[in-house]
Amino acid sequence: MNPVSNFIRSYGKRKHALREQGILRYLSGSRGYVLIIVLIIITLLVSIAGEFIVVAQTNIGYNRKLSNKLRASYLAKSGVQVGKMLLYLDLRGISAEQLTGKSTDKDVDSYNDLWAVDFPEIPFGDGLLKINIIDENSKINLNVLANEYTEMTKFYYFTQNFFMNMGFRPDYADIIHDWVDVDDSRMPYGAESADYYQTLKPPYSAKNGAMDSIDELLLVKDMTPQIFYGLGGGNHDSEQKEQNLVDDNKGDTGLSIARLREIMEGAALEKMTEKKEEVLRKIGREKSRSLENYFTVYGERSDYTSDFNKININTATYRVLSALTDNMTPDIVTEIINRRLVRPYKSVDEISDLIKDKTIRERLSTKSNIFRIIATATVNDVQVTINAVYNRTMRTLYYWSEE
Repeated sequence: MNPVSNFIRSYGKRKHALREQGILRYLSGSRGYVLIIVLIIITLLVSIAGEFIVVAQTNIGYNRKLSNKLRASYLAKSGVQVGKMLLYLDLRGISAEQLTGKSTDKDVDSYNDLWAVDFPEIPFGDGLLKINIIDENSKINLNVLANEYTEMTKFYYFTQNFFMNMGFRPDYADIIHDWVDVDDSRMPYGAESADYYQTLKPPYSAKNGAMDSIDELLLVKDMTPQIFYGLGGGNHDSEQKEQNLVDDNKGDTGLSIARLREIMEGAALEKMTEKKEEVLRKIGREKSRSLENYFTVYGERSDYTSDFNKININTATYRVLSALTDNMTPDIVTEIINRRLVRPYKSVDEISDLIKDKTIRERLSTKSNIFRIIATATVNDVQVTINAVYNRTMRTLYYWSEE
C-alpha cells in the first residue's frame, strides 16, 4: 500500500477516535499526554506567579511611597517648628546680621529680620526641607471690614481702593462686607442670602461672620478663580495693562548655600560685607495679582483697632500701600518703600509727611504679630507641604493644612 493511502487511513482513524473519545481520553494513551498536562500546569503557575509579582511590586511601591510620604510629613512638621523657633528668636532680639550683613532692630519687624531670610533648601538625610515665612500683617484683613460693633471700618476703604487699583469695580468691597458682616442688610453693590446666594444652584447662605481661610473668597458673588488666583480680569489684559512690574519690593533677602558654608567654617562678617555690593532694586507693583498675597483673614475681629489687624509699613506690598488712601500716587508709594530699604521705620509717624491722615496711620504699624509658615519637605519623589498661620505674640495656631 502506498504511503499516501496509509496517511489517509491513519488520519481518518485519529479523527474518528478524537470525535468519539474527546481530546483528554484520546491523549491519555499517548506518550505526549503527560507532557501536555505538565505544560498546562506550568502555564497556570507562570500566570499565577506573574500576577503575584505584579501585586507584590504594586504593594512594595505603594508601601515605599507611603513610607516616603510619612517621612516627608514628619520633616515638614519639623519645618513648622523651625519656623516658630525663628520667629521666637527674632522676638527675643536675635539678629540676622551674621547671615545677611544687615543690622536689625528687635522693636520693629522688617525684611532685614531673621524670619524674613530666604533660606535655601536644607538637606536632611535623603530628604530636603524648604521653609518660607510670610508676614500676614503685611496684608489687609478682610474679616474686619465690618464686625458686630462697627458697620464699616477703614479696612473697607482699603479694600475698595485695592480693587479699583486692580481695574475692578469697587463692588467687591460691598460684596465682601456683606459676607463678613453680621446682618442680612445688603450694601448698595453687595449680596446677601435672600437676594443672591439662596437663588444659586445649589443654594447656600452668606457667612455673616468671620472667614476661616482666604480661600472662602471663592464663595462670594462674582469672585471667579481667574480673579482670585490673579490670572485675569480688571486691567490684567486691558489697554491699561500694568507696566514695569517687579517680583517683590523686599530688598535682598536671599541666602546662598555658599554663605552658609562660610558661616559654618567661621568666616568673618567683614569678609562677607566686603564682597557684598549694594544693588539698586527697581520699585513697582508686584507681578503677582493673586489675592492671597494681599489679603488675610487672621487677626482680632471683635476689635478692629487691635494691633493684630494693623498693616506693617515695613513689609506691606506696593499694591497694599497704594490702597491706603485715595491719593496714594506712585511717587508716594515708591518713597515709602525707598526709605524702608535704607532703614526700616521705627514709628508710623515717620511717614506722616506722606500719609497725613492720622486715622489711617492709626491702622498702620511697624511690628507684626501673625505669620504664615510654609514648610515643604521632599523625600525621594514625594513632596508634602504644610501651611500654618501662627500668632507669635499669643503662640496660637490659626490655621493648618497639609497636602
